[in-house]
Amino acid sequence: MSQQGQNGTSDNKDLGVVPALPQLVELGEKCATIKKLSTEVLQKAEKEAGKKSGSTNTNGTSADVSIQPIKQQLTRSFVQLRSLNRKANLEKAADKLCTQEAKTSMDRIHLQLQDLNYMKSFLEREIRRCKSFRSKYQKITLIPEQEFFARAPERLTTSLPKGEASDKQQLHHLMLQRLNFEKEERMRLKEEVQCKLKRKKEISERIAVKKSKIDNSNREIEKFIKESKPLEELFTKTDEPIPMETE
Repeated sequence: MSQQGQNGTSDNKDLGVVPALPQLVELGEKCATIKKLSTEVLQKAEKEAGKKSGSTNTNGTSADVSIQPIKQQLTRSFVQLRSLNRKANLEKAADKLCTQEAKTSMDRIHLQLQDLNYMKSFLEREIRRCKSFRSKYQKITLIPEQEFFARAPERLTTSLPKGEASDKQQLHHLMLQRLNFEKEERMRLKEEVQCKLKRKKEISERIAVKKSKIDNSNREIEKFIKESKPLEELFTKTDEPIPMETE
């Protein structure tokens, strides 16, 4: 059998077939063995047929006995071939399932990679947008730094610990403090403006009341002057003094 297997392997090599799986190698060897056994059976059958035609006294049972071991070996080879074929089909199905699972896993990983690439591009766009962002505080006219340190309370002028913060962080912290102080100052000035506007309104109302009183007084005076005009004319017409009655 080993010699037959070696012959089958050599036949496969002669045909240029390079099996990729062990089952294919065994199948090739088994097919070569079956081919060889079939050839031997045919050759012996032809020899026995020639002997029968040359001699009429030849016993047919002796020919069957000589061929019988080869037939049994051929039958076993066919059974083994079917077993190998079944095994190859099962392994093929298993390999197909493994391939499908690997493909599914690869597709899932590919989708994850696409998601990561999308997230990467999104974050890069956000980083560029943040770097190019111009805040409103850059357009605000702040109190000069010297005036800030002179007028701001101590809670807004304290800096970060030198060993724990870099120069950039110190500048950022100082800018936040200046913005907070600017906010407080503007809120204070806004309250003062509102108080002054309220006081202005009250004064305007008092002025309006007094003006109304003055207007009423002017109207009363004009009315008095108008009503006293006949009396004035009477005094202007009489040049002589009015005699006074005496007892």
